[in-house]
Amino acid sequence: MRKSLSFFIPVYNEEGLLIQNTEKLIAFVDTLDVPYEIILCSNGSTDRTIELGYALEQTYPTKVRFFFVKEKGVGKALKHCIIHFKYPYILSLDMDLSADLSFIKEGLGFLNKYDIVLGSKRIGVQYRKIIRKLGSGLYVFIVRLLLGIGYSDYSLGAKIYKKVILERYTGLISDYGTDYVINIVYHAFKDGYRIIEIPVICFDNRGSRFHLVREGMYRYKKVFELWLKNKKLLLVKSTYPFF
Repeated sequence: MRKSLSFFIPVYNEEGLLIQNTEKLIAFVDTLDVPYEIILCSNGSTDRTIELGYALEQTYPTKVRFFFVKEKGVGKALKHCIIHFKYPYILSLDMDLSADLSFIKEGLGFLNKYDIVLGSKRIGVQYRKIIRKLGSGLYVFIVRLLLGIGYSDYSLGAKIYKKVILERYTGLISDYGTDYVINIVYHAFKDGYRIIEIPVICFDNRGSRFHLVREGMYRYKKVFELWLKNKKLLLVKSTYPFF
């Protein structure tokens, strides 16, 4: 059975990559013989991203749709787009296409048995700066320690979700950052959804689109908030077992 994909790509000031990488993605997916659409959503861009996004939509009207929200925040972009996704599987990518596109074809092969497919740089091959490897490694260690889930990559890119899962957990998607990945994966795991992690090849040599220290503090803060919320819920259930 063929799987149909809605690609979700949030973009922020990507005038230098937007057209060439969207066309690169189109050329690759066209070889897979699957129904698809590419949803681009600018969040707070101040360069020519919006202009170029609409130009892509006009050039590829059956393949590309462009949306924008005024404020910066990938969570805002995803929330805005959920109701617009046409297909039952949502594949999230970064605009720099840092995850090798082979993930798309490989990920499709797991959708008959799994509800979420997580592409992981850490169990794959990653060409990244050492500081980013160390930072993500520490984050994964903290997640395993506090939340008890053993996956190794909670970045935005190279992830596939059933649309019904995003719809169910829309309330867990923050308006600003990327913490929606850990929120959705954690709750989906606890709720018994089938999740698999597969290796990806990652070429990530450009500068971060986020302030690394600020983003790191934000993500650790969100993990601790999730842990505290879960601890409180467990305490309530142990105190009131019929709650």
